[in-house]
Amino acid sequence: MYPDNGSFNASCATETVQGAVSSDLINGELYWWVMSIILGLDILVAIIATGANIVTILIYYKLGYNDTTSISLTALAISDLGVAITTFICVLAFLLPLMPNSPFTYGMFYTSGSAPHTLFSRVSALITTYLSVERCVCVSIPLKVKSIFTPRRTVIAMVSIFVTLFGMYPLVILRFPVGWITFPHLNETVLGILPVTDYPTIVRYNIQANIVSVWIPFFTFPTMIVTTILLALALKKSKKWRDANKSMPLNLSTNKTAAKRDDGNDSSVSESTKATSKEARAVKMVIIITTVFILSIIPSCMHIVAQISFPDFRPGGRYSKLYVLTNMMFLIVDSVNCSANVIIYYNMSSRFRLAAQGLFRREAK
Repeated sequence: MYPDNGSFNASCATETVQGAVSSDLINGELYWWVMSIILGLDILVAIIATGANIVTILIYYKLGYNDTTSISLTALAISDLGVAITTFICVLAFLLPLMPNSPFTYGMFYTSGSAPHTLFSRVSALITTYLSVERCVCVSIPLKVKSIFTPRRTVIAMVSIFVTLFGMYPLVILRFPVGWITFPHLNETVLGILPVTDYPTIVRYNIQANIVSVWIPFFTFPTMIVTTILLALALKKSKKWRDANKSMPLNLSTNKTAAKRDDGNDSSVSESTKATSKEARAVKMVIIITTVFILSIIPSCMHIVAQISFPDFRPGGRYSKLYVLTNMMFLIVDSVNCSANVIIYYNMSSRFRLAAQGLFRREAK
């Protein structure tokens, strides 16, 4: 749907590549050899991502949604699951040459696979941004964060992100309607994208495409970078504070402990220490999640810059083959990012780890 994403109009781009237009950089034989490897990796990583996110959703459902982080991470897992599933649909477009009598054309996979894939990717970006901003506010004004980010407001925010992004999908269908196309010279009728001449629809779609392709990535990308840096600084400051308390002279520590016991505050100090440690782990987990996501969207942002800088780097352009190859490689990056989160949760969250172990032990019986 939108030109920066790894799934962008794989269908139309492939038709162009198979046509007369050729790239000076990649010949036909090398193109299909490299594409075969990429498609295999796409399928493998998408399978892993699908399983990982289903497990994540089940575990957070089991843990409950009493805190905002669980709600946000569940929404992120649902979005990542959508990314993984639509990856399979995008890959199907490149398997059509193996089905010569198929009633489908490459174009129809644009509406059914490429566009939803892009929208799910943008949903994941916005949810990750929300997570990083929430945690940043938490370390900045910890006494007010629970009144700002409540579970109810988080649910509303997550639903709003999904509804807003996928509210754009009907315009995609209007701009690229799927229907039966007859080719008299071939004596066959196939499903494909029908031509649209309605100018207002085209203009609205182009505006929407710019929002999804350019403005959302270039809003979420710097926001995540800034919040991640702030979180890292806060984590470093918290670590120094804990290290300073650990290295406190023994007699001073003993005197303070005795005084606190006299006041009956020893248990509250212990509770405070545990809470600080728990908060530090939560901050660290969000930092890792956002860092992985930032690394995964850097290629897409570079792709946007390449399209702007080189007009022939597009479907139908001189470098169309390279364009399609890089797009399909980005599908791998997307799926790897979707798969990585479950590993992060397992290693960083003791609640998630215990629930996962319990889930798999139960399934093994």
